[in-house]
Amino acid sequence: MDHKISKILIDCSKENLFWQFVGIGNANYGVLQKLDQLPGRVIDNAGFFALDDLDKITDDELYNRLLDEFPSWLTSAKQHGMIQ
Repeated sequence: MDHKISKILIDCSKENLFWQFVGIGNANYGVLQKLDQLPGRVIDNAGFFALDDLDKITDDELYNRLLDEFPSWLTSAKQHGMIQ
């Protein structure tokens, strides 16, 4: 995994910033999965999901997948005083 990207995510984990990664195209998403589970962050500031069925999902399902991890980040960010 690229250490520069990891460092950016770790450094940003103390900021009011959430990253959502989406893997498209039936590919190997190992790097994105590792970023989603990256240790050493103040709070979990990244989410990932594979979207290999883009033409088969509804807009509502896409929206739900995009925002799936955001509420837990929001709770953590509030608990750490990053947002009010």
